[in-house]
Formats: sequence, structure tokens, C-alpha cells
Amino acid sequence: MTSQVSGISKNDERALGYFSYSVFALSLVAGIALGLSLTRMQGPLRRGNAEPWQLNADDRSHYAIAIALEYAHSGDLATALNKLIALRPAQDPIDALADAACSLAGSGYLRSGGGITAVRSAVALYSAQGRSGCAERLLPLDATDTASAVADEGESDAEIARPQPTKPPLLAGDEEQSVQRVAATPVPLRRFEARAARSFCDTANPALIELHVVDYLGRGIPGQRIRVRFGDQEDVFLSGLKVDRGDSYADFQMEEGIDYAIDMPGAAEALGASLSTGACYSGSRRTLKSWRVTFVET
Repeated sequence: MTSQVSGISKNDERALGYFSYSVFALSLVAGIALGLSLTRMQGPLRRGNAEPWQLNADDRSHYAIAIALEYAHSGDLATALNKLIALRPAQDPIDALADAACSLAGSGYLRSGGGITAVRSAVALYSAQGRSGCAERLLPLDATDTASAVADEGESDAEIARPQPTKPPLLAGDEEQSVQRVAATPVPLRRFEARAARSFCDTANPALIELHVVDYLGRGIPGQRIRVRFGDQEDVFLSGLKVDRGDSYADFQMEEGIDYAIDMPGAAEALGASLSTGACYSGSRRTLKSWRVTFVET
């Protein structure tokens, strides 16, 4: 005979226990899910310390313009180029800056004096690197006059119509001082010299042209344009894009049966001889010959 306690069998007690545990577990899961949902709706997770390349397209454009403004005050080209490279654009970082300036200039950014100054800073930076864009065509001829006109829009008609002091007449023997305009001095381009190329065998990186751009102390210089020409084609890329290999580094993958000429447009003449790959041996393993070229600032 099944024993009874207070009119409830032991089997019923076990069933009630299992049911209680199940209800508790389901309630706990439902409570956690509801709490997470409310947290998402009422207080979404805010992400901090984002890298520049993680910004959206508009914010990356504003960040690039901010870099140009910083460069206009500091004159530190290496830092500016490193920051533009850190944005990880899908194109040449200097060209990306030109595109950002063009996009902002055509979207009402030039309605304020600060916007005009910022875009002019970007134009100055990429123009010094031999690039061009549409921003310089959209800028007003005289940024100072335009900025002043924008700043004066809130003034009353009475203030604008206020008469200005008349310039006193010149006395006999006095000469009016002439206003001399000083032309802006263009930023000189860096000059480099291509050192003799050296071939090497590397089974991990066959048929590769390794390039390094350094100053006279051997320190890497990022953001320098390097051109590879082959047949009727050419490819231009920058030093320092592969951060893990250092500021000086760039490379190009070769193919057999093709001659390659290396230079830096406007900064260094081409190597005296073209480069090509072919069979070589690293120990007993056959691979394709690679080359190493260094451009040194003169």
C-alpha cells in the first residue's frame, strides 16, 4: 500500500517537486530575457574607444578633415599621414582625403568660415602631395571675405549702414605705403634615391618586390608614393600601409616573364635596370626569385 502523508502520496510529492523546479527555471530564463530586452530598448550598449576605421563614412570624412586641420597647425606630415592611413581607406589615403573634402564642400560645409578653413586645410595637404580634387573648385575665391560675410549675417541694417571714418588726405611729401602681397611658398617635395636592388630567395614569399622608403638615418617614412610599371600598365601604392611590417614597407607581387620598372613619381628616378623573377633555390627547395629595393631620402 502506498504510504500517505497529509493525504498526498510520495509520487505526487515528487511530481510537484519536478513541476516547481521547472516553473522556477522557466521563470528565471524568462526574467533574464525580459531584462536584456528592456536594457536594449531603454539603454542600448554604448561602444567606446572605437578605432578610426570603425567610424561610419560621414564620420570618417570629418575625421580626415580634422587631421588636415591639425596638420595646418603642427606641420607634422608624418603624423598626418599615419592618421590618414589608420582610417584604412579602400584607396590611396591622400586621394581619400581629397574625396572627403570634395564631398563635404558640396554638401553645405562651406556655409561657415570654419568649414571654409577646414576644407582649405585639406586642399593644402593633398595639393602638397601632388593630388587634386573638386574641393578647390568649390571654395570661394577669398575665404576671409566669405567668412566675414557669413559672420555679419546677423547684424542689423543700421549697423551695416553705419558710416566709416574717412581716410585723412596725404600731406605734402608723404607717400602712401604700398601693399605688398607675398606669394605662398610651395611645400618642396621630398627627393629620394633608389639604391641598387638585391635579389633573394624566400619560399614563403616567392616573386615579391619588397620596397622600403627611409630617411638618411634609416627611419621608415610612411605615405610615400611608389610606382611599378610593367608593359603598358602601372600601379601606384604607398609605403607604411602594412603596419605590422613597419613605416617603410611596401610590396608588389610579380609574375614570370614580365619586366618591372620601379620609381617614385616626382620624387625618385626609376632604377637603372628592370626587375623580373625566375627560378632560384632556398636550400634544396625550388622557388621564384624576389627583389628588395630601398629608396633613401637625399
